[in-house]
Amino acid sequence: MRQVNLILILLGLCFTLISCKNKKSNKPTVVDRTVGVAPLPPETISQLNKTCTSIDIIPLLKGANASLSFNKAQDQAIGYIISFIADEKGIVGNCTPEAHVVFGESGEINYEADIYYSNGCNAFAFIKGGKIVFVNKIRPEGIDFFKNFIKPISKEKMDSLAKMN
Repeated sequence: MRQVNLILILLGLCFTLISCKNKKSNKPTVVDRTVGVAPLPPETISQLNKTCTSIDIIPLLKGANASLSFNKAQDQAIGYIISFIADEKGIVGNCTPEAHVVFGESGEINYEADIYYSNGCNAFAFIKGGKIVFVNKIRPEGIDFFKNFIKPISKEKMDSLAKMN
């Protein structure tokens, strides 16, 4: 009888340990939406730098600053933005994009990308047909630029702008 009780106690402990282990492993997992997606090749980035004639940056965050546009007359600004695109693969995870960038050439859209730079994400996610086709890391100076540009406007600043009109 003691053996049966001992076996039942051991089975109960095993069940409890397995149950606790399963509860611990039920943490939300980060989904990599870019498995199998390569970064935009360095030669393509170089070509983009030579042929791009306009860049539009559109913030996607509620209450963020207005969009930015650069054209051929601002070649240095265009080159500066393109220099933020690193050669290595970026991280998209479960993040929401902070902005959208459109790279144009003579009025035509060459590339579009969503920008991710918070919550552990760091990427230019190049989009085609609604799908991520390339994903590149953003260089640290690019993250600094976007964090300074794409931020909510304070209520005080909005009020002072409204009074100017």
